[in-house]
Amino acid sequence: MPILGRIGTSVRDSLAGVLRGTGDVAEAALESVRDATVTALRSARTVGGEVGQLAQDAIVGALGAVGNISGEAGSLIRDSVIGVIQGTGQVATATTTMLHDVVVGAIRGSSDAGAELGTAAQNAVEGALRGGASVGLAAEESVVQVTRGAIEGTREIGGAFTTAAQGTVSGVIAAVATTGGDVMTAARDTARQLISSAATTGEDLAQVAVSAVEGSIEAARRVGVDAEQAASAVATGAIEAAYDVSDAAGDAVRNAATGTIQGVRVVVTGGASERNQSGS
Repeated sequence: MPILGRIGTSVRDSLAGVLRGTGDVAEAALESVRDATVTALRSARTVGGEVGQLAQDAIVGALGAVGNISGEAGSLIRDSVIGVIQGTGQVATATTTMLHDVVVGAIRGSSDAGAELGTAAQNAVEGALRGGASVGLAAEESVVQVTRGAIEGTREIGGAFTTAAQGTVSGVIAAVATTGGDVMTAARDTARQLISSAATTGEDLAQVAVSAVEGSIEAARRVGVDAEQAASAVATGAIEAAYDVSDAAGDAVRNAATGTIQGVRVVVTGGASERNQSGS
């Protein structure tokens, strides 16, 4: 179990009784977590530059509370993340860096809510982007920060990068589609960052890319986005990032992440389409 600081402990303890008394945790989670976060942060002596770490502690505490109560793990994580972000925004200045910290905390505390890594990453990312949008944070930088948070959180708990990649892409697409942003640009940028990060730790880039494409297809079908366009955007971003690593990596990702995946035709677009398999 993650070690809680004063804010996390305060949020956990204040939520435990409130949520048990509602009879419907899923409906009460967002509002209750938001209010508990506000109360805990206002009681803190300082917030200032610590806002990200305090928000991270708050989400771990929130998930520790809701994890002892029956409910759907994914929606509890998503709504708890939104609640922490909105609550923090009422007390301090919300930043995109804070979103990174909250996603790390949500993945760290996901086992308390009974969630697998893929579910945790998807809902933490979706909640962070929706919460960020609700407090006026810029979408483009928010996508960058939540993706970094998902990567860091996954590494912290020793989770599978492929599982996290699938969940992260799925969460980004669902959130951006909901908040009215540019879904395809967000999908492409997320894939680029995932592949770039995976390369630094020796992950199988082809497997990571395929998992990311699969996450885009699942999310697109779920939220009513064109699955072929979403999958192609993710594949294109993954291929671009892989070629930045080496021609061999680019070719491997291109071979794995294009063609037909889960019944969807996946093609490369833009500048990446001009690269042939010899890397020229």
